[in-house]
Amino acid sequence: MGVQLIVAGGNRAGQVIPVSMEKFVIGRATDCHLRPSSELISRYHCAILVDTEVVVRDLGSRNGVRINGEKINAEQKVNNGDKLGIGPLEFFIRISDEPLAEHSERPDAAWHQPHEGADAHANESLATMLMDHSAKPNQEPK
Repeated sequence: MGVQLIVAGGNRAGQVIPVSMEKFVIGRATDCHLRPSSELISRYHCAILVDTEVVVRDLGSRNGVRINGEKINAEQKVNNGDKLGIGPLEFFIRISDEPLAEHSERPDAAWHQPHEGADAHANESLATMLMDHSAKPNQEPK
């Protein structure tokens, strides 16, 4: 099964982020696979679990995880085309029956996306790093 996150908006709209492992962790901690630097995102915000189905698990984040605009409780199965919201970031989830190619498009090492909104973080920019997919987080998120 191949899973990708597609950036839904901002100056990186359309950018593809491959989820090429069974447990892909998103958060600000240095051992996460996708690391947004926004204070609106927890150190261990959520995980994407890939097996016979794709599940998004909230790892006890402060601001929650949204699927298609609805906040999830603990974890939820997702389908191809669903929209994943993590703090100010939004991604479309692409799920294919085919595994990801070895040479799947990999995003730049770092990118910035302006956060649009009227809150105190309106001018905050997000720096996101994608770790080597062969690396696994040192700490098992709860």
